Amino acid sequence: MLESRCQGLSADRRSVRGFTLLELMVTVTIVAVLAAMAFPSYREFTTRMTTSNNTNELVGALNLARSEAVKRGRQVAVIAVGGNWSNGWQVVAGKADATGSIAAPVAPGATEATCRAYLDFDNTTPLCPRFNDPLPDTYFVLGKATGSGALDDRVVFGSSGALVGSATSFDFSVCRPSAHADPSQSRRINVRASGIITTYRGTSDSPAGPCS
Repeated sequence: MLESRCQGLSADRRSVRGFTLLELMVTVTIVAVLAAMAFPSYREFTTRMTTSNNTNELVGALNLARSEAVKRGRQVAVIAVGGNWSNGWQVVAGKADATGSIAAPVAPGATEATCRAYLDFDNTTPLCPRFNDPLPDTYFVLGKATGSGALDDRVVFGSSGALVGSATSFDFSVCRPSAHADPSQSRRINVRASGIITTYRGTSDSPAGPCS
C-alpha cells in the first residue's frame, strides 16, 4: 500500500514538472526570431498610419479654413507655424479694425496660447479656431504655392471658398521620416483655385517636392 502511494506521488510530480532550461532557451529563441521577422512589417504599418493621420489633420484644417471663410464672409488662412509646415499650422481669420475694414490673415504667434488669445476688434470673437502641434518624430510636410508672388507658408481662402491672392493652386507633400523615405507611400494634397481639396497617394509629381 505504501509503495503504491509513493509511486502515485512520483507520477504526480512528473506530471507537473516545469520547463527545462533547454526548453526555455528554445522557446525564447523562437519568440525572438518571430519578433525580428514581424518588426519591419509593424514599423511600416505605423509609418503609413502616422503619414495618413498627418494628412487627415492638414486636410481637416484646410476644410475648416474654407468653411470659416464662407461663414464669416472674410479671408481665412491656414498658416505654417514659424513658416515651416513641419512645425504645425493654425487656422486664422482676418481681423477687423475700428472702421470695419478687414485685414488679410496673419499668424498671431507660434503657440497654441497665442492662437487662443487672438480675438477680433470686439475682443470677443475668436479668430484662430484651430492650432496643430509639430509633426511627430522626423515626419515632415512640404508646401508650394503656384502663382507669381504667392507665399508658400499659407493657404488663403476668400468668402466664396476659393483661393485668393496670387496663388492659382497650392500643393503639399506629406512625407515619411527620411530614414524610411518612400515617395510612392507619401501623400500629396492639392488645393485648386476653386478651393476644392484633393488628396493623392504618391508625391513623385508633386510641385512641393517628392519626399525623397
